[in-house]
Amino acid sequence: MKIYKIVLLTAATLVSSVTFGQLLERENVESRIAVGTRPEAGDFGFMLGISAQEIDEFSDSDLDTRGYPLMSFKYYLTDQLELRLNTQIYEKTKKIQGDLVNTLGQEDNIDKESFYRFMPSAQYHFSSTNLLDTYAGAGIIIGTEKNEVLTTEKTTLTGDFIADQYTKSTFVWGFNINFGVQAFIADLPLALAVEASIRGLKHSNLQYEVNSKSSVGGVVTDQTFYTLSDDAELRYQSLEYKEFELGADLRFMLSYYFRR
Repeated sequence: MKIYKIVLLTAATLVSSVTFGQLLERENVESRIAVGTRPEAGDFGFMLGISAQEIDEFSDSDLDTRGYPLMSFKYYLTDQLELRLNTQIYEKTKKIQGDLVNTLGQEDNIDKESFYRFMPSAQYHFSSTNLLDTYAGAGIIIGTEKNEVLTTEKTTLTGDFIADQYTKSTFVWGFNINFGVQAFIADLPLALAVEASIRGLKHSNLQYEVNSKSSVGGVVTDQTFYTLSDDAELRYQSLEYKEFELGADLRFMLSYYFRR
């Protein structure tokens, strides 16, 4: 019995010595994940965002929603200073062609619409933790909006026609001030953010320029006038239409970060 106890005690001592030796000799390996959670100086990012106003427009069945998803390209100049270029781009072309019922002729309708907006900004990040990241920033807004409507009615037998072309080319500029909170998702290179902003926008040249041409019974006419919209009845010899808007918005964003 004594020999059995001595063997067990010796074995336990050896195991303890080996384990203690391994703990003393172990070296911690510090590894850096290539797509780590929190971005650092020199890192890039891509972001998609949608605002509360846009969500409300999507849910309105009576509204023809164009939808402007915000796309943003980020670059971290330092660990705390982020440069952004936000873009919103939209284009639509609609063509309608049909034969008229009461007359032998055709009607063609072409509606083109485009929207371009660019928003460079700078963001300062206050927190350096990998959990929640609070930041604030400011930027400028520059863009254009264009709408062109062309309607042509042509009689087959006589060749008479009436063509009306409505064109609006608007220049947009303004500012944006924002404050946001960003949360990093585990060890993934992803982050969710909520951002509140105050935005001011000025729209210039909102009036439509109308070029109306016709040829009826050999009499040709060509005139230019201005209207407030593409279906307005009032005609102006000259018109200047501007608009300024100031408001607040809330935006939800998903970001993906990657290193150089």
